[in-house]
Amino acid sequence: MVTSDSTKRLFQTQAQYRQFFGAAAAPPVDFSKRQLLLVASGPRSSTGYAVEVLSVTERDDKITVKVQEKTPTLSDRVEPVVTYPYRLLSLPAGKTVSVDWAGR
Repeated sequence: MVTSDSTKRLFQTQAQYRQFFGAAAAPPVDFSKRQLLLVASGPRSSTGYAVEVLSVTERDDKITVKVQEKTPTLSDRVEPVVTYPYRLLSLPAGKTVSVDWAGR
């Protein structure tokens, strides 16, 4: 998966997931009960970056996922290689999902 900037994708069917990732990467998910949320910060120039989930809140038919990108400090040992930090979350199906990027 390659993205140019931050991405939020919601997969509510196996076909949507396979179209994005390819057939070989399809996880064993019952999409009648679950949906998958991909949050990715896009390409980064070194290791040490991560996408952290700060909270997941469910109210009525809406799920809000608050995420933040962790960036390396000058004292962190990192490798100079392109990375693609992401999180793939399994959430209850049939709910509206929104993503709140903290600090953006």
